[in-house]
Amino acid sequence: MSANYLHFLARLSAMSGQCAVFTFFLTAAFAGQVSLFPRQPADTQVSAIRVDGAGNIYIAGSVSPPNAPTGNLTDAFVAKFSAGGTQLYKTVLAGSTYEIANTIALGLDGAVYVTGYTLSADFPVTMGVVQSALGRADTGQAFVAKLSPDGKVQAATYFGGGAQTSGSALALGNSGEVYLTGTSTADGFPTTPGNTGSGNGFFLAKFDASLGKLQFATLAYGGSVLTLDPQGNIYTAGAATATSGLNVLLQTSSSAFQGSAQANSCGTNTCNYQFVEKLDSTAAKLSYATFVTGSFGATPAGIVVDAAGNVIVAGTTNSADYPVTPQALQPYYLANAAAPPNLLIGPNRSQFNTPPSTGYVTKLNATGTGLIWSTFFGGSVQDAISGVVVDPSGYIYLTGQANSNDLPGLSPSVPEGCEPTVNQGLGFIARVSPDGTSLSPTQLIYGAPTCTYASCFPNTQLTSSNAWALATNPDGSAIAVGANGALARVDLFGSKRLACFTDPSDNVQLTAVTPGQLLSIFGSRIAPSRGAVPSRGIATSFQGITVTFNGVAAPILYTSGDQINIQVPYEIAGQDSAEMQVASSQEGLFERVILPVVQRQPSVFLAQDSLLSDVPGYFYCLNSLNLGGNAVSRAQHALAFNADGTQNSCSNGATLGSTVTVFMNGLGPVQPLQATGTIVALPTVAVTPGASGTGILSTTTIRGIVSGVVQVQLQPTRVGMNEIVPVVAGVASRESVVIWVTAQ
Repeated sequence: MSANYLHFLARLSAMSGQCAVFTFFLTAAFAGQVSLFPRQPADTQVSAIRVDGAGNIYIAGSVSPPNAPTGNLTDAFVAKFSAGGTQLYKTVLAGSTYEIANTIALGLDGAVYVTGYTLSADFPVTMGVVQSALGRADTGQAFVAKLSPDGKVQAATYFGGGAQTSGSALALGNSGEVYLTGTSTADGFPTTPGNTGSGNGFFLAKFDASLGKLQFATLAYGGSVLTLDPQGNIYTAGAATATSGLNVLLQTSSSAFQGSAQANSCGTNTCNYQFVEKLDSTAAKLSYATFVTGSFGATPAGIVVDAAGNVIVAGTTNSADYPVTPQALQPYYLANAAAPPNLLIGPNRSQFNTPPSTGYVTKLNATGTGLIWSTFFGGSVQDAISGVVVDPSGYIYLTGQANSNDLPGLSPSVPEGCEPTVNQGLGFIARVSPDGTSLSPTQLIYGAPTCTYASCFPNTQLTSSNAWALATNPDGSAIAVGANGALARVDLFGSKRLACFTDPSDNVQLTAVTPGQLLSIFGSRIAPSRGAVPSRGIATSFQGITVTFNGVAAPILYTSGDQINIQVPYEIAGQDSAEMQVASSQEGLFERVILPVVQRQPSVFLAQDSLLSDVPGYFYCLNSLNLGGNAVSRAQHALAFNADGTQNSCSNGATLGSTVTVFMNGLGPVQPLQATGTIVALPTVAVTPGASGTGILSTTTIRGIVSGVVQVQLQPTRVGMNEIVPVVAGVASRESVVIWVTAQ
């Protein structure tokens, strides 16, 4: 935490003096460029992405239906966007209960195939398909649908007979045949003649292009990911457990790279042991089946095959002994830096705390008998790989969730305002060389955190296997989509120097701006290296730097190497977007960014302990004398001052019935009108709209602080931890905050 932040705390405590805001002193060297598309609606869950030869983008997942009754109801959808991000269509596949789309495949004719899971007996199937009625009403079944190039449903079918099934992966043959894999129970599954197998937990099936004929279906094989080679051979990978993938235990031969012994070391606990198998195009002949795993398992996120028949799998493992090769990019497991103590508890590993996760990329030879190369991919905290794509030149693109600041290929000095945070994480894109020994620059997907604060509590989706999905563009850039609907184009070799924009109150990255709010801009060499504040606290031009929004100069509050703090001009109010131009004559910088404008996005300034916490959304108060012991908060600790002027904390709570003061940013236009770039003088005034909510008394300007920041006085309602969510004109603050209160 910087000295300037502490200076800001002192200024707020004294309620006088010039303005200063949060700052972080670091140096970075950004190589890539991230362009964010508009985020999908908040109720959207995205699971898959593809890009066609023209650069059009296709995503699939689930969305809450409009006016849905109470209950866990979602509809599956497929959406198509132009290369520039304009939505071309959105097709919803919905029955009356629950659907989710898990993955998609693109046909050469522009058709889109999608599979997933449905509980609805009235799912919109079409005439003449393999299965026209839901065969397992109690638990649901897989569906497969084919959409025309303009998004119309051409064919849709259930699949599973009388078994419970779910479609996980699709691949298309040379003549448009549809290969499908996923999970299944054994009872009632429509196994075709000549395709044996029972009780595997996975299935594998093949349809004609119209979904009208089932060419084969088997329980002997299958997995969670699937690909084909040009000859039509089938490659699947998955994660076997004590109840699924049992066929692989029987099918691995003495020549396999790993046999069943490698999947037998988790004691009575369940681990996911990665397997890979190769079959002919009819699933009648198994070429090989092998495990590629470690003591604590491994879960594949994707599989691809090269021209020589070598298989590349990538995913996430908790195994320090996952098989890697000595000359590969990262032959060491690094995530144990944050490992909990006493990993193995009891005899025969019968109980344990799972070690932290990390990524891996493995290239298996064409016979399944050995590794060509294999590498870990992760830092010293915990990370996950959730997508893999190989380009025509053999380079391997990876995506996933980064929680480590030392992720391979990442600049060792990413600005603190842009770096991943433990349990908060950011998406990333990386590119590994075909021989697995080198790496292009790894790029964080700034502005699109996987979660923020309370939504991260604790360990939420830390190693989610579907945190990000990935596709590549014809020009070599990557397109990634987050499970939360964030969509980004990433150029690993772009020259853009601006990196991300954050709200200095809570250090959350922003994708839109609000009139009057304070904003921190981070990038590479965007200001002189020495931190400086304008002599009068504010200047529209400082150290050769200017920042404008639609031509209106933004007041500069602070500069330091990789950071510029500003106030967004009130003059952009009412506009849909603003072009921000950042120029620095001393650093040779001139860049433009188009940012959406929203009327307000209120946030509460957080205390230093919250901003330093390794676990956003999880505050632990130790041995509080005032509270009679330990206390745990899911919300964040606000920067708050008690009535006597001391800073509120769990060891220095406010007295019940007294007034506590907190501070907010991002209220947007208020009455009386506030002027851009002014230091508020006496008398301070009440503003409208102000913060409202339980216990909130008033919202006023602050003497000696820049316009745009307000103080909110509130009266906590009970002893102990008071969780408060300020609301401004119907817009809730980004995070709920905690005030500590004692009886006396």
